Amino acid sequence: MDQRIKCYTLFDITVTNIRNRGKPEREDLLQEWIQKRNTQCNFDTIVQAISLRSQPDVLGNPVKSNIRFDEFIQFGFLFDQEEDNTYPCWSFVFSVHHSSVFYDGINELGALYKDCSQVPMIKTNSMWDKVPAYLDTSDELKNIYFEVLSDG
Repeated sequence: MDQRIKCYTLFDITVTNIRNRGKPEREDLLQEWIQKRNTQCNFDTIVQAISLRSQPDVLGNPVKSNIRFDEFIQFGFLFDQEEDNTYPCWSFVFSVHHSSVFYDGINELGALYKDCSQVPMIKTNSMWDKVPAYLDTSDELKNIYFEVLSDG
């Protein structure tokens, strides 16, 4: 039975389909190309981490939203809400064919969190600058969160 899971992260994982390593010839396009390349690399990295134990079907491109840490409490508890600020968050839904593929004997998604822990990521200028340059799955500084979606 398929299982749908939603991934939330503080890293910019915007899909741009820029996968080549050949930089543009025009110097004025270089910074935009680097930004697009880096966000695509971040998305690819998360999908690769998920793929260590499964063959996920990504059900849509990541969507950017703005969150408040005092309302969306699934990220690390050390992230302070500063006044009325909102912070960018990206999310996407994927499915896996075997619902127990990430079960570690304790947590339904425990192996997925373990696979994502400390994976290097690329910081971009479109994301919150206080996030470390790696995926953190600790309770204190969690910057990636997975949610099992009901079939409803």
